Amino acid sequence: MSANPSHLSPRRRSIFSGLLLFLLGALFLIHNFRGGFPLWSILERWWPLLFILWGLSKLYDRLMASRTGEAAPATVSAGEIFLVFFLLVVVAGAAGLDWVNGHGGSRDFINLPWEDSYPFTEDVPVKSVPANAQITIRADRGDITVHADDTPEIRANVRKTAYADGENEARRRADQVHVAVTQSGSGFVVEPEGSPSGGRPVRTDLDVHIPKGATLTVDTGNGTVQINDVAGTVNVDARGGDVEVRQSGSDVGVDTNHGNTSILSAGGDVKISGHGSQVEVSDIKGSVTLDGEFYGPIRFERVAKGVRFVSQRTDLTVSELSGRIKVAGGGDLTISDAPGNVTLTTRQRDVTLENVTGRIHVENRDGNVALRFPQPPKEQIEVSNKSGDVDLTLPAKSAFTLDARSDNGEIETEFDDASKISSQQENKALSDSIGAHGPSIQLRTTYGTIHLRKGQS
Repeated sequence: MSANPSHLSPRRRSIFSGLLLFLLGALFLIHNFRGGFPLWSILERWWPLLFILWGLSKLYDRLMASRTGEAAPATVSAGEIFLVFFLLVVVAGAAGLDWVNGHGGSRDFINLPWEDSYPFTEDVPVKSVPANAQITIRADRGDITVHADDTPEIRANVRKTAYADGENEARRRADQVHVAVTQSGSGFVVEPEGSPSGGRPVRTDLDVHIPKGATLTVDTGNGTVQINDVAGTVNVDARGGDVEVRQSGSDVGVDTNHGNTSILSAGGDVKISGHGSQVEVSDIKGSVTLDGEFYGPIRFERVAKGVRFVSQRTDLTVSELSGRIKVAGGGDLTISDAPGNVTLTTRQRDVTLENVTGRIHVENRDGNVALRFPQPPKEQIEVSNKSGDVDLTLPAKSAFTLDARSDNGEIETEFDDASKISSQQENKALSDSIGAHGPSIQLRTTYGTIHLRKGQS
């Protein structure tokens, strides 16, 4: 009786587990170096790749087993199913901590089964200060709300939250933390002092009233920040939590690591840097700079001196914005009603420009570019795209000089006779002057179509 070769040959080990660990390890490494990296959002969108990776690894295993004479590994093993489930739980846990930190919380604020949270209030003595005082507010754990008043003083209301297995123990822990208003050099500092022995830190939520003309600095670890009506310069360092600044009379600076950022009306320049989620900026008399990785949606409205947005994916400059810029969570970028110049370099975005009356220079890759003009353009337009369409809509009576080229693509025009489009192998080109004394329009794309359309006159 002959032996069965499959019983004699060693069974090949599958490469799937190693590939999966490599992939998840890479994601966590990127997450550690880039705060705000959306682990859960990526998994939610790209989870089918796990099954594609699984299937490809099995095909590779069987191919290599047939070449080496080994027995192929099991199609699906219990160990692999457990590993996938375990890693999903780990990713969900990491994403959950990100969400807690990004919404002003902390893992310290999550009640343990044997503990309850107990709130206590504290009265802070009123401190008289100059009307233009430099004021710093710090709280490592807790929300900070700041109101500007016409009185030259600092008033603070404090809500402390302690965690313990009974009210007496919670009170003892809360009494070990006090909020003080102290003078430091030429400025004043509002911050909690002291720390409870053992157990988790006490959360301190601060509601602070300061003079309207003060210069304000806020430094927080985990908690939301809300600032209203401060006429002086405002700077916020927020390592976890949302930030909202309303009706600022001067410059605003925000350095954030998680959460959403809103700046609604400012009399000076606005600069936001770091990492985070949503960004909303509107009614700014100066300029706006957004520098970092923000995963949207991002929205700018009515910025008198223009917008600068710099990230690993996008470099955008708009010199004046009477309308809005919107970057959707999925990546699409729209600029509407910008009387200034627009310079944009980006990738993997569908870009739309509507009613931009200044000079336009756009470079894109792996996305479409659409430009729409309700009035004939008066400034130069340059669009260079790779692996995407270019769609330009102009009023029928527009005058311009066109230089269009599509490599490995097509050109379609409603302004010219199609016979004027020249062909050379897979490339198309169209050069012509429409009307008199019009601006230069240069359109380039590869593996896409250039559409030149007539809009309403």
